[in-house]
Amino acid sequence: MWVQQACQIMAHRGPDGDGYYNTEQVALGHRRLSVIDLSTGEQPMHYMGRYTITYNGEIYNYVELKQALIKEGFPFATESDTEVILAAYACWGIDALNKLNGIFAFAIWDNEEKSLLIARDHLGVKPVLYYHDERGICFASELKALLEHSRVPRHIDPCAMRDYLAMGYVLSPKTIIDGIYKLPAGSYLYVKNGDITQNAYWNLAESTTASRFKASDAEIIQNFSDILVGSIEKQMVSDVPVGAFLSGGIDSSTICLFANQYTPHALKTFSAGFNEATYSELDYAQQVANHIHSDHQQDTISPLSMEELSKLVWKYDEPLGDTSLIATYFVASLARDQVTVVLSGDGGDELLAGYDTYLADKFQSIYRKTPSMIHHNLVQPLVNHIPSSYAKVSWSFKIKQFISQAYNSPERAHYGWRIMFHENEIDEITRSTTQYDPFDTYQSHYKPVGSASELNQALYVDIKTWLVDDILAKVDRASMACSLEARVPFLAPDVVEFAMRIPDNLKLRGLQRKYILKQMVKDKLPADIIHRKKRGFNTPIGIWMRDTLAPDVDRLLTQSSSTLINTQSPMIQQLWQEHKSGQVDHTFKLWTLVSLLMWEDAVLKG
Repeated sequence: MWVQQACQIMAHRGPDGDGYYNTEQVALGHRRLSVIDLSTGEQPMHYMGRYTITYNGEIYNYVELKQALIKEGFPFATESDTEVILAAYACWGIDALNKLNGIFAFAIWDNEEKSLLIARDHLGVKPVLYYHDERGICFASELKALLEHSRVPRHIDPCAMRDYLAMGYVLSPKTIIDGIYKLPAGSYLYVKNGDITQNAYWNLAESTTASRFKASDAEIIQNFSDILVGSIEKQMVSDVPVGAFLSGGIDSSTICLFANQYTPHALKTFSAGFNEATYSELDYAQQVANHIHSDHQQDTISPLSMEELSKLVWKYDEPLGDTSLIATYFVASLARDQVTVVLSGDGGDELLAGYDTYLADKFQSIYRKTPSMIHHNLVQPLVNHIPSSYAKVSWSFKIKQFISQAYNSPERAHYGWRIMFHENEIDEITRSTTQYDPFDTYQSHYKPVGSASELNQALYVDIKTWLVDDILAKVDRASMACSLEARVPFLAPDVVEFAMRIPDNLKLRGLQRKYILKQMVKDKLPADIIHRKKRGFNTPIGIWMRDTLAPDVDRLLTQSSSTLINTQSPMIQQLWQEHKSGQVDHTFKLWTLVSLLMWEDAVLKG
């Protein structure tokens, strides 16, 4: 039976047990990672002889909800958050979704109504993928599981392919496979009598376009501090050990600083880095660990072989052009040796303007006033002669990207920072005749927030695209591949709603990004940690491709029998030759291609 096959493929997501429920209308399966109520929290779980659930995630306010439901007369037989979801649905129906504070993907079968509710958390931390045809719907947490179903095709979606080559990931609701979809964040599917309805239960645009807080800077900073620290405290709830990722950046350092206050012993913190100096932040992480007195573990990652990379690509389920997937997996693996749950600092950049791209947007509005003659005849030729650097997201890369977007609209310029391959390049790589520009999907996210400030528009669009389809997908796949639950305090719905109403000058003040967060911890963390430049979590894969991986990359890019891209394209060969010789750093483009080709072999053909 497919459900059992799917659960077996996803055993890493729940190594502590499995369970199944079958009727004539529905079959549900579950893999358990025991975190809350270790003794009686088995799934699929039944309630009142009517409702059955399979659920991945954690509800942080389940105790408060349980107390409210007891007052309403609903009984409880376990101490699990799973049963609270069931009782909440029995009591409030669909309205229960907005009462849940947590990360979740679940399906509830109503045996009386013969209906199925499938829901995904507000920000899309937990994944839901599904396929449907005239015979019904099947869903899972991973693409690989769905591909085991006999009715699910293995045809590539040409529009999704263009998304991937343009941005390094596939924009929701598409997946790389035609006919398989991601349920958008903050949405649900309701299935009854063969009809499938999809609706959003949460609207982030409302907070994004709402009026800004009118209080003083000090009051807003204090209120934000209270709500974020409250989120961290709630997310420490667990019946198993909880740790935290610590990169040494301000986001993860803030999470660790306050999480350490809610553990009976020193918080366990984890970092991964590289021998290549510009790619490693281990010294910063150790500095923070020493400052907060955490129990710190770190790992230095050696160059991987192509075989090791292929196994990693399989774990990531869909092709992903994000080079940081390597470090993310290894720090998750390190953490799983000691804990079952970790807190992560993801989301802080998208809420509080932490990326250089937001500064670039600000500068570009000024630079557009430069006469085009000066731009084309003086600035652009000078920038084109800047030598390439293999340092992590180097200055030369940033300035070249900035100048290339100089005269685009604000939306197109912001999109341009995410671009791997342009439309004409994609045409050559794929020999595609598909008339679809990924920018059209990207730009559509601007429409609901057109009345917001330019900064808030960019933050909103990044949350809807880059955060959910790249960052959160990467962290979920990496952590769950290691049977580790990753929680994200910055992305609690109340934190996100508050952050979107913070005045712009408390997020981006002059050249200072995440101003409000820096003010919040200015007396609590070392000054050089608070004010150091953001470096990200990228991997020296570009260096490895020129060195130990060169023969394998050469084989992939010159001898591949890929059905997805034309590896004999002169453009691909030029990219590889320029990179291999050290002439130009094409790391991001080449990794996008190499990752795709490895995925084709490991998942699509495998």
